[in-house]
Amino acid sequence: MKIEYRADGTPRPILEVGDLVRLVRNEGGFSPSAQAGEWGRILRISRGGALDIVLAGYSRPRGVALSNVSGIPATNVVPCDHRGVALELPKFANWRNVNASSFISRKTRR
Repeated sequence: MKIEYRADGTPRPILEVGDLVRLVRNEGGFSPSAQAGEWGRILRISRGGALDIVLAGYSRPRGVALSNVSGIPATNVVPCDHRGVALELPKFANWRNVNASSFISRKTRR
């Protein structure tokens, strides 16, 4: 995952296939198949930005009947670690002087 910084220094994750994410909102619809708090790995990202996420082996046991969810908006997820704990992205006041390619960022030397 990459991190982009807005003009005010607030972080915005750029999700990629293979990233771990945690749902912060229930899946939409009459009977949602994914609930807030579940987490898994991104399988695909559609052109419109919707995510396909595999939950089996992460927040659900391996081999369950419904192991994947599709069409989850990227605004409904946050990055998480390998235990499903949501990651707090670093905020920088002077973000132009940092290397934003990873979570452990250091000021670049010139």
